[in-house]
Amino acid sequence: MARSFLRNKKGMSIVISTIIIVAISITMAISVAFWAMGVSNSFTKFEKLEIISMYVSDTSVSYTRASPPPLRTLTCYRVFMQLKNTGTNTLTINNVFLDGKPYNAAYPEARVPGGQLAYQNLVPTVMQTGQTLTSGSIWLPVGGMWNSGDYVTIEIETSAGRHYPYTVVLP
Repeated sequence: MARSFLRNKKGMSIVISTIIIVAISITMAISVAFWAMGVSNSFTKFEKLEIISMYVSDTSVSYTRASPPPLRTLTCYRVFMQLKNTGTNTLTINNVFLDGKPYNAAYPEARVPGGQLAYQNLVPTVMQTGQTLTSGSIWLPVGGMWNSGDYVTIEIETSAGRHYPYTVVLP
């Protein structure tokens, strides 16, 4: 009688250990699957800026300065642009380069009084996934570095360090 009890005990421990091993394996497989999905989602998020259109027109800008005469008209080239975030992550426009130089440090002879470029409304701009910016523009004062017929390479830099160049011809 003692022998049959021991045989049953051995059989029970093999079945129980097999069930425990299978349960642990299933739990580990589910854990690895959830981890892999989380890792793949974090690595598949990317930013991509699409330049839908960019064109130049010449226009006049008026600004006020402290010393007389108080109102001055400045002729500028205005670069209109339409941008879209076609990536899967939010992007931020950190800087704009004009012919390889940051817009705020480029071409001091083409600055308006006060040391500023005439205008730009891109930095900083945060664009959500799928968002389109239709009112982006940069103003480039006529004369100095920019004249009719010149090519200007406008490069947009995002927070991820990506650069999106586009070349326009001034009218």
